[in-house]
Amino acid sequence: MARRPRQSQQTLADMMKMDRSTVSRYETGKSIPTYQTVIRFAEVYQVEKEYLVEELDHLLPKAEDTGYILKEDLEDQELKIILKLLRQEPDLKNALFELHLMQPNRKAYYIDLITASIKVNKRHKNKMETQRGR
Repeated sequence: MARRPRQSQQTLADMMKMDRSTVSRYETGKSIPTYQTVIRFAEVYQVEKEYLVEELDHLLPKAEDTGYILKEDLEDQELKIILKLLRQEPDLKNALFELHLMQPNRKAYYIDLITASIKVNKRHKNKMETQRGR
């Protein structure tokens, strides 16, 4: 019996071009799909997009719900910039959520990789600006 949900989750995941674990998190409420994903679900299930978008609106956490609001000071300018970036880049938001779910060792590896990549980018950017100024 346990195989049946996995098979249907895998079928949907294949149709949606996503991991089965992502479908599972949507089904269990551990994750909420983006609006773009809801639109893709509507196309796959051939239902009105507006219906699923309204359903998503009911599932989205409200700002006053505990556990969903930031504990940091919202006056922090860096947090405002990060929130804006996450709103503009849903793929980045999804990637960070996936990072959050990883095992600690794997998570630490990717955090180190991202941090190192940004440092390298800064170093090369400074070199390029120096060469332009000559």
